[in-house]
Amino acid sequence: MRSLQNRLHSGLAISLFVLIILILWLVNTSISRITKQMMLTRLEHDAQALLAGLQQSPEGQLSLKKLQVGHIYQQVYSGHYYLISSDKIQLRSHSLWDQSLEQPEVKLGQIIVHNINGPDGQHLLQWTSRFKRFNKTITITVAEDTTALLSALQTFNLYFALVAFIVLVSLLLIQGWIVRQSLRSLSIIKQELLALSTGEIKSLSKQVPSEIYPLVDEVNHLLQQLAKQLKRSRNSTGNLAHSLKNPLNLLMQLAESEDAKLPRAIRDELRINTQQILQLMESELKRARLVGSGVPGQRFLPQKELPGLIDVLQRVYHDKALNIEYNIMSELECSADRNDMLELFGNLLDNACKWSAGKVLCTVYDNEGLLIIQIEDNGIGCDTQQISILTQRGVRVDESTAGTGLGLAIVKDIVELYLGDISFSKSKLGGLLVYVSLPVLQVRY
Repeated sequence: MRSLQNRLHSGLAISLFVLIILILWLVNTSISRITKQMMLTRLEHDAQALLAGLQQSPEGQLSLKKLQVGHIYQQVYSGHYYLISSDKIQLRSHSLWDQSLEQPEVKLGQIIVHNINGPDGQHLLQWTSRFKRFNKTITITVAEDTTALLSALQTFNLYFALVAFIVLVSLLLIQGWIVRQSLRSLSIIKQELLALSTGEIKSLSKQVPSEIYPLVDEVNHLLQQLAKQLKRSRNSTGNLAHSLKNPLNLLMQLAESEDAKLPRAIRDELRINTQQILQLMESELKRARLVGSGVPGQRFLPQKELPGLIDVLQRVYHDKALNIEYNIMSELECSADRNDMLELFGNLLDNACKWSAGKVLCTVYDNEGLLIIQIEDNGIGCDTQQISILTQRGVRVDESTAGTGLGLAIVKDIVELYLGDISFSKSKLGGLLVYVSLPVLQVRY
């Protein structure tokens, strides 16, 4: 997709090029027409002078008075020529020497103008007309060499093209500077969008040109709405979980109470279903604690975020005296949503802590632009059949351990969202090794 700046450059370059071609054509045509008209006027004046300089002898012979003939017509191949015809009499300028002019048929009072090839390879502009004098029809043809004019026009076109090229390049450079200055506000918005994605700012600056202000204002409005909806959703989830916890505990007590006047089978079913609901509530509360109240869209910084997450998990599993080790490549910055990554790491680490016998190892590094996550524990691990169903929603490998069966399914959804891969294998520590590769992340140093 071409950038707006390139479009403006291309559009102006084409417009200037067409404009300069039109100006060149207009100037060249105008100069040629004006010069030709001046030459025709001069030729007509010379023809009138020749007509006025004619004299007739008593015998009826025509001749020219010497004072009426310009000196230029006496020089051989001077570029100025005339031919006077009447009946069988012809008067030629001395400048023609042994050459002649092609005199077209013309009516009385008619003027014919055309270009011909003249003596010595000259290009002539020829003017011809017929007059009545001495009771005779007299045809006068005068011609002038245009070679010097054509040469001057070629030189003018060359210089004009050179100047036009310099002007075109100068205008393009000036226009490029103007466009860059005009679009600088868009570059600022680009930088702000990058800062917005990293969580450095919460909204775009409104110090922008009026043409793009509505877009910036709408983006800011959408960000505010998204933040409000996300906060409202998390608060509602947490409030609902807290609100249901006490009634569910009461139901658990009733189900386990021997005083309840209910059949044993019904009390057992009530206790099992209530316990499942409590586990779901605990899971949602745990997710809320892990994710926190981060800015929507903020980038994930493993070196910064994971220590706090691990600290929360150690407090959640304080009874197991876990040793959670982590090895994170420094200065990793991932352009994934912070909340998505916290949920992914939270579920993976929570699952490892749950099944661990005391040790969990988390390794995060970059492999040719891919973000690699390895989380392993020293628990009992899983066999091949169990590994194949780990990411199925609601499936639990060990029903004796508390859980909802949703953690790894959520992890799989997040990995698929980022077009990544997830695999499971046996860890060198003895438990389960989870390997996650996220190819769409832009990992920077």
